[in-house]
Amino acid sequence: MGTPFITLLEPTRLDGYDNSKPSSQQAPHISKTFRDAMEVREAVFVAEQGWSLALEHDADDARSCHWVTYASVNRTTEPEERDPRTGEVTRPRKSETRGMPIGTLRIVPFPHPPHPHPGGRYIDNVLQEEEDPPPSSFKKQGDGAATRPRTRTLTSVDEERQVSALPFGADAPTTYHDGKEPYVKLGRLAVIPMFRGHHIAGQLWHAAKKWLEDHPAFFNPSVTELGMDQLKAGGAGDIPHWNGLICCHAQEGVVKLYEKWGFKVDEGMGRWHEEGVPHVGMFQRLQIKKVNPKV
Repeated sequence: MGTPFITLLEPTRLDGYDNSKPSSQQAPHISKTFRDAMEVREAVFVAEQGWSLALEHDADDARSCHWVTYASVNRTTEPEERDPRTGEVTRPRKSETRGMPIGTLRIVPFPHPPHPHPGGRYIDNVLQEEEDPPPSSFKKQGDGAATRPRTRTLTSVDEERQVSALPFGADAPTTYHDGKEPYVKLGRLAVIPMFRGHHIAGQLWHAAKKWLEDHPAFFNPSVTELGMDQLKAGGAGDIPHWNGLICCHAQEGVVKLYEKWGFKVDEGMGRWHEEGVPHVGMFQRLQIKKVNPKV
């Protein structure tokens, strides 16, 4: 494997992305970097972990920043041929080197849905009723489709946040989140199996972390574009802005990895299931420079 390199894709339009098809069959107008990110996610979350292809791409992808790690991989395009009598090479082997996507992660800006309910089971970010079928029933089916169990009744907090253009309203407070402060969310971290053990995940995180530290106001809403009323801000001090807080919904099997990176388990968020996999909430605060509200 050659020296890996990392590419950043900032928020981009993904109109026309077909959830029923793999990344290799998407229309050419879809960003190649995003298709590469999906290639990795499909290899890990769909092929390896059994998640539904139809649920892997979601509405957050277009508004997120995506980092993709590539490895320079040499592959044979035409094999060597030899004379069977003399053993002499009659046609040399031909090969090519390509940048192969091997890892990815994304950073989702605020706002976010309410924190998961402890003990809840979620499919495509929607909390399911307790009497719904077990998780195995909504993983990938024979025809590639995913079944949709019934969803629960929305609470007043859910309804308020859904009808708001920018739902920065109060959420349930947790150990490390007061329920109000805007945060960004680290997710969709994946490294294909054959390249694990080479610190690819750590390189991705450090690249994303440095970018966040260098661009602390990137996701802050523009007052000029949205207006104070839509931002629900009575004054400059009420304008939502990011102050370095990062959340991660971590699969329980990788909690120790995130802890090495400085994340802490948020005991107040409890434990829940996403697509049948147990998760916990984790937070970390980066030390960033204060910036004026975006106008």
